[in-house]
Amino acid sequence: MKPKTRLLIYILICFAQGASAQTGPGGVGSRDGSSSLIIWLRANDLNADGNINNNPTNGSLVSTWSDFSGNANNFTQTGTNRPSYNSSGTFNAVNFNSSLAAAQFMFGSTAGVFPNASTFIAINPVNTGNSHTLLDHSSASLRVEQWFNTNRVGLTRYGIADYSTTIASPFNINSIISYHKPAGSSIVEVRVNGATQNLNIGSTTAGIPLDRIGRNSNGADEASGDFFEIIFFNSRVNDAQKIIIDNYLSAKFGSINIPINVYDEDNAGAGNYDHDVAGIGRVNASNLHNDSQGTGIVRVLNPTNLGNNEFFMWGHDNGALQMNSGLNAPSIIKSRLTRIWRVSETNTSGGAIDVGNVDIRFDLTGITGVSTGNIRLLVDTDNDGNFNDETPISGAVNLGSNIYSFNGVSSISNNRRFTLGLALTTIITNRRITHRVNN
Repeated sequence: MKPKTRLLIYILICFAQGASAQTGPGGVGSRDGSSSLIIWLRANDLNADGNINNNPTNGSLVSTWSDFSGNANNFTQTGTNRPSYNSSGTFNAVNFNSSLAAAQFMFGSTAGVFPNASTFIAINPVNTGNSHTLLDHSSASLRVEQWFNTNRVGLTRYGIADYSTTIASPFNINSIISYHKPAGSSIVEVRVNGATQNLNIGSTTAGIPLDRIGRNSNGADEASGDFFEIIFFNSRVNDAQKIIIDNYLSAKFGSINIPINVYDEDNAGAGNYDHDVAGIGRVNASNLHNDSQGTGIVRVLNPTNLGNNEFFMWGHDNGALQMNSGLNAPSIIKSRLTRIWRVSETNTSGGAIDVGNVDIRFDLTGITGVSTGNIRLLVDTDNDGNFNDETPISGAVNLGSNIYSFNGVSSISNNRRFTLGLALTTIITNRRITHRVNN
């Protein structure tokens, strides 16, 4: 191979790696419409503009719930069938009240029954005396309560059969309900908080319905309660990705009980690092996810020793994305980022592990004064909550578009915190050494 050809291939590979950031929920899928993530509705960002501070006032009727996946699969409604916006609780929600005379439901712009799909719904359902639907289509629906007074989660194929789990309907509880069906199988895996169960729906071509939130009927099968987030993939996510998304949703909505918890930095005792949680992980060679960014500015990829049932997840404390002086940091650091991240590096049994070295990239768009010469990675290696006794890590690579990468990082381990700082730089002149402060 000619040297110029080899160089071109290398450049294309680097570009592809830089362009393929996993920016979906928990870092699974992408928000540019290129992945199997086809719908992502977030009640804390109703218009999907990335700004969580411009939502409607409490009690406003919701005409459009905009899609954050990049596919513009928005959900809409008009008139008395509109749900309302609820910002009076701990978490913002779109509220569907099935006790009202008019059924409340919303139409999506994509419809079908998907025989190969995964959907996650974060919800606090209310028992108002009817059966309760999550997602509905003319041929099937997902049920938070299979039928009136059954108090069981299930799935219905209209005109064919009701398929009920033995899992109790999680009324009045912040919950994660998810359904997963692989292609070529008649089995749907149903997960409700910490419980899981497989349903045989009798057909490989049947699947997970998508058309409406709730059902357009009065008195039965309506949607009920506060919907926090709805995620839909038109291809079943693998087992590692399933665990990552569960942990992302659990951390975001108050430490919801889930089947496999590999992120505990969201606990109050750990400091409530609940925000922009994302992760990489591996269940086995066929079920892995080794490149993740999510909704935050941190991307982690290229682990050198990621083994079976091992995960590396992180979230932050919601500190400001700005450099400030006066924060605890080594003396060489002029200013430090207010925001701090914390890591869980564990296996599925909860034991601390080591996934090897990782590359950590930061998108520092909007933060001024940054260069490869002054940016430093700060890791709280002794886990005392301070960075002033740590050795700053240099050697960042500028990847363009305000993205800086620290490659082959080995110092971050389970429960450790990390952040960024800007260092004083030294200029050597002919006769003396002077210091330049980077702002």
